[in-house]
Amino acid sequence: MNLLKTHLIDSNQAPPTIPKPANALRILHTSDWHLGKLLYGQARYDEFAKFLDWLQDALLDYQVDVLIVAGDIFDTMTPSNRAEHLYHHFLATAFLHQIKHIVIVAGNHDSPTNLQKTKEVLGVLNTQVIGAIDDEPHEQLITLTDSDNQPIAIVMAVPYLRDRDVRTSGDATSIEQKNQLLLQGVADYYHSLANLAKQQQAQIRQTYQKTVPIIATGHLYAAGASVSSDDDGMRDIQVGTLGQINANIFDDVIDYVALGHIHAAQMVAKQNRIRYCGSPIAMGFGEIGRHKQVLLVDLPLDKKQIHSENLPQNPPQIIDNNTISDIAVHSLPVPIFHNLARIVGDMDFIKASIHQLKSYEQTIWLEIEYQADTLIANLKQQITDLLDNSQLVAVSIKNKGTYQGSLKAHTPTVNLEHLDEMEIFYKRLSKENLNNNEEKLLIDAYQTLLKQMQETDANAQ
Repeated sequence: MNLLKTHLIDSNQAPPTIPKPANALRILHTSDWHLGKLLYGQARYDEFAKFLDWLQDALLDYQVDVLIVAGDIFDTMTPSNRAEHLYHHFLATAFLHQIKHIVIVAGNHDSPTNLQKTKEVLGVLNTQVIGAIDDEPHEQLITLTDSDNQPIAIVMAVPYLRDRDVRTSGDATSIEQKNQLLLQGVADYYHSLANLAKQQQAQIRQTYQKTVPIIATGHLYAAGASVSSDDDGMRDIQVGTLGQINANIFDDVIDYVALGHIHAAQMVAKQNRIRYCGSPIAMGFGEIGRHKQVLLVDLPLDKKQIHSENLPQNPPQIIDNNTISDIAVHSLPVPIFHNLARIVGDMDFIKASIHQLKSYEQTIWLEIEYQADTLIANLKQQITDLLDNSQLVAVSIKNKGTYQGSLKAHTPTVNLEHLDEMEIFYKRLSKENLNNNEEKLLIDAYQTLLKQMQETDANAQ
């Protein structure tokens, strides 16, 4: 298979025109920044900085009232000083630009303790940070106000929910039963918080004679959602809260659900009001060709009608060409800030592709995968010679050549840096003589242990 896919900066890309309706509350929904993430050991701080600068401009240009970041701000629970600087510099600049409200919730990659250590300081900068749920559910309800201190929206600010956050009582003798109790706990939590939001909405209606919208956040894996790619960096562990959440946990009273965790932008359960915005930059070479975006969401400041079950399927209703009666969701494309290219094929194809990419005269990171029925022992040196005196950088070279002669087919050596934890475990299992049931039990147990390790907040006391 010969394949050349490119992910190149387009300086001629014009931003779309998206006028803001007169009576709308405009939200910008983003998630999964993964600040500090490496790509085959290569730092990407310049790329992250350019994205955050672009986001600052978008907040101003599109007159955004509320910025929601739905988790995975950082790539690890112990982010570097440089990653934290990017984060805090962005929030301080947004405050200077007079962005009215910022709501940030933790994802599964974030340390709740690390995020909340600056919670009080950031609160002064119009930024509400929710690292973990509070013992009192009403603490997750944030009432947003305008410059006159009038309420404009209610936010159910829900971060990534860990087992200990929502674990329900009950006897469980198997992993499946434990997962079912966990899923029920997540559903119960959202339902109880929605009931509190309804009460808060009713009180505002009684006091101010208007019905403000309700917005919810979540960092989870909704049933039916599509993962972006095999190498997008998402910890795709199919247990607990990561694989089976049904959209019916989101009460119909919620006008918009801003989700994070999945890196591919998409609707959930065909409902316009429940959305993943996806990661804003490509997290791996497998995401080349993916449309990266943030979402602009317009909601009426005063809902004239009760939210109906059919609302998500209906298009937004524009009144007098300047006002809005229902939800409107707009995709705002994120520019490419760093060039990537993926080359898969035999040596002749690799040579031709490198020659083509040299013509761009730009720095391009390459993932090169050699595939042919011929073994090449000095592949890395050959490619290094081809890239000499160019701005092309091969950050990954994979040799998948095989010998198909009379001798037994050669299986290339696997580089551990190209495998995740589960792939390594699967390879170890393949060496054992196990039946299907035994394999399933071991896989479930290993996934559960991985999940517990990844959810342990090393910064907590």
